[in-house]
Amino acid sequence: MINNKKPMAVRQMKSQWTGAIALAASAVAAVALAHTGATGVVLDRMNGMTAMRDTIAELAPMMQGTVPYDTFIVSEGASVIASHAGGTMLSLFPENSLEGTTYAKPEIWADWQEFAALSEELKAYADALAEAAPNGLEPASSPDGEMAGMDHSAMGMTGTPQPAQGFTIAELMGYGAASEKIAVTRGTSDPTVLELDLTTLAADDLFNRISATCSSCHAQFRAGRN
Repeated sequence: MINNKKPMAVRQMKSQWTGAIALAASAVAAVALAHTGATGVVLDRMNGMTAMRDTIAELAPMMQGTVPYDTFIVSEGASVIASHAGGTMLSLFPENSLEGTTYAKPEIWADWQEFAALSEELKAYADALAEAAPNGLEPASSPDGEMAGMDHSAMGMTGTPQPAQGFTIAELMGYGAASEKIAVTRGTSDPTVLELDLTTLAADDLFNRISATCSSCHAQFRAGRN
């Protein structure tokens, strides 16, 4: 008699794939539900903004020193942000594209030069972070006089940096009460600033610049929150 019953390993693998497919489908449905009413270019830019928001949410605990720093995750996350910034972002905001569900404000086109500068600035910082991820976090400051004169060049990632002041993701992205404070720390789009070799900066410095740029942009050009 031929046994047509599949081996246990095959049945388990099929079950795992079925579960993974169901999970992916539910995630897609959740995104669609969150952006109900958005279509075309408006939906495309919403998806891009969501991808950047989720990436910042993933990286924030590392930058605050509350979870272990992972160079690969930081670099990949920065690349995701860069891929949605700059010219890519600008192409998703054709003039007066306010139809349907959108958080965009008319001020985007009234002050396009500033909006474009912020988008390019965001890409510059994200590209730099993708390359500078191995730099790690800014070391915690030592007490005055302690270890003075020592060569710290070989100490890069050996210590655990002190957590930076914590902000919620909403605040980092310009939705919360601290957004005004964060916006003040934003780097400018002044060419003399962007001509600096950003790749020499610590990862958390660049991340703070990314967050502040997002905050400034949302404060000026985004209505509401999701």
